[in-house]
Amino acid sequence: MTTAPQPGSTAHCAVCGTPVTEDAARCPSCGLSRPAARGSRVLGRHGLWLLAAALAVVYLTVLLIVAAAR
Repeated sequence: MTTAPQPGSTAHCAVCGTPVTEDAARCPSCGLSRPAARGSRVLGRHGLWLLAAALAVVYLTVLLIVAAAR
């Protein structure tokens, strides 16, 4: 398990490994967008629950269609 970066440490780009500042919106070398720098938590707890709910809705919809076709 990895540890969270410490304050004052340098972050690295996930694609090219270039050191970037913590608040940089993009990597200066390759231009990769850094959503975490803007405070976005795409896969936070709330996002995972929404993803699970969406998958459950799709699964139940397909299950109802298959059951109705029989």
